Amino acid sequence: MADENHTTDDISRRLAAAELQIERSKVVMESLAGFCHALGQPATVLLSSIELLKMQGAGTDPAMQKQILDICYDAVIEIRDLLAQMKKKREYVAEAYLPGNEKAGNMISLQEWNEKNPANS
Repeated sequence: MADENHTTDDISRRLAAAELQIERSKVVMESLAGFCHALGQPATVLLSSIELLKMQGAGTDPAMQKQILDICYDAVIEIRDLLAQMKKKREYVAEAYLPGNEKAGNMISLQEWNEKNPANS
């Protein structure tokens, strides 16, 4: 009987550990999706700005060209900052991807990004 209890306890611990690992993996994958979305925003700005410059070619007004290049620069800085935040992360805190919508899942909290985008906090 003692062997049965030991086996049952062992199985219970293994199941609990497996459930925890599944939950951690789920948070990591959901966080990666959220991070990709965050990177996608400045990448889209870069792509559309470069396409605009290509369409207008050499006939682009110098002031307009400078404005577009400034927008591209800001987008690259945002990408750099997001990558730096992820590189520094040593502890991952999960938070709701869309507050109030549990079906949207969780993501790793990026405090610096949330400060710049209050709608996401």
